[in-house]
Amino acid sequence: MDNSSLNQLLKEEKELSNIIGLKYNYPSNITHLLYLIIPAFIIKYKPTNRKLIEDCFTNIKIVISDKQDKINQAFYFSKPYYDENNNIKTAKGIVLKNYQDIDLMSLLDNLVHEYNHAVNSYLNEIEVNDNVLIRTGISYNIYNKKDLSFIKKNDYEIFEEVINTKQTESLIDIINSYNNYEIVDREIANTLYSINNSIDKNYKSSGYYVESYALKELMNNKTFVSTFEVLRLNGDVSSLSSFFDSITGLNNSFNKLALLLNKSLSLSKEISNTKWFKKYKINKLKSIIKEEMLIVSLFNNNSVYK
Repeated sequence: MDNSSLNQLLKEEKELSNIIGLKYNYPSNITHLLYLIIPAFIIKYKPTNRKLIEDCFTNIKIVISDKQDKINQAFYFSKPYYDENNNIKTAKGIVLKNYQDIDLMSLLDNLVHEYNHAVNSYLNEIEVNDNVLIRTGISYNIYNKKDLSFIKKNDYEIFEEVINTKQTESLIDIINSYNNYEIVDREIANTLYSINNSIDKNYKSSGYYVESYALKELMNNKTFVSTFEVLRLNGDVSSLSSFFDSITGLNNSFNKLALLLNKSLSLSKEISNTKWFKKYKINKLKSIIKEEMLIVSLFNNNSVYK
């Protein structure tokens, strides 16, 4: 993208961000970050998906909560309900906690991370069979069809979070790359200056460190990333496991990797919260990570386009 094209995109999305900010009465610092965030999503997911991205930011509200939570600072939600015609719809939003105490980079990370969930859940969100399934990326929350009471999450939640964390890093890198251009808008340039002074060349999110480490090769594999991003954005989750298994050559390898990620996160939490059997649990965690990396290596070694 050349200098003129980027400045035009920033100008157009600043206008939209101001409309969104007025619609929901956002604080100015959130609106100013949207000036940068929305164009980054358009650059990453291509101008062909611009309307989808703009609709998502326009229709999904940020809700500022007074609740303090240092671990889970923000979350995206989508809850099903029956409308007056007995059709299933969803109420969606992004809850932002600790707002008064949050620093610039944490605010940026939280907004990008949660909106990335939202954008990648916008299409083909609802699936109805014996139950009602509501999609967040590749993960589903499962509800009772009769009264829409929550039943459980499926096995892909941690896989979704690791992938979303990696994409969050790439989106923030895109935002930081604006500093390589001559930005004519002073408000945008000032916000960029603050961000540039807060991060190194490549941004690293602090979430899901162990799981991200195990999937590092996969997250950098061009065959995986290029196919996965399209399928996830379009909501074609059913094709993901068959695509993955066709590369590894092993049936159920995608599902097995998802289950191993769940185990490794659960064990990591146990190790952090207990003094008992710590050495045993650390060795068990190392064994799980090794299994994860073997599946990833199999996919990577069988990929033509790495």
